[in-house]
Amino acid sequence: MSIEKTIIGRQEFCDLPQLGLKKVRARIDSGARTTSLHAYNIEIIKGEHGEKLVKFNTHPENYRRKTGPSITIPLTDKRRIVSSNGESEDRYIVYLDIKMGTKRLRTQVTLSSRHKMSFPILIGRNTIIQGDFLIDVSKKNTLKKARLIKKKKEKIET
Repeated sequence: MSIEKTIIGRQEFCDLPQLGLKKVRARIDSGARTTSLHAYNIEIIKGEHGEKLVKFNTHPENYRRKTGPSITIPLTDKRRIVSSNGESEDRYIVYLDIKMGTKRLRTQVTLSSRHKMSFPILIGRNTIIQGDFLIDVSKKNTLKKARLIKKKKEKIET
């Protein structure tokens, strides 16, 4: 029995519902283990019940805004991550919902400054595998195009 995979391109748009962000440009990277979100002004604070929370700013346009919304969510972990250029960095880990196409996935995300990067979010293997996605690097924004085709079909049928 074969499982139907959703084809995605080398870049896609995704929503981050918990953060109120829609149509965030995302780079798809099967070489990266964990998904990474652009974050700055990162600080650890205690919640009302003593739990550890992480407070940070982010924005979907990355460096195009001076300041982004302040977000506070539960901290999951802190881990040393080795980047593609070989540098290691301690990063905070959170769980976020990521909506890609029709799929809403709860996945681990590292918080890191991506201000020098073209994409504010990098979708790693943890999310790609969870979503049963298959990457076609010759394409981009396939989920958006698939949604538009589906809407046109629905209009024709009604």
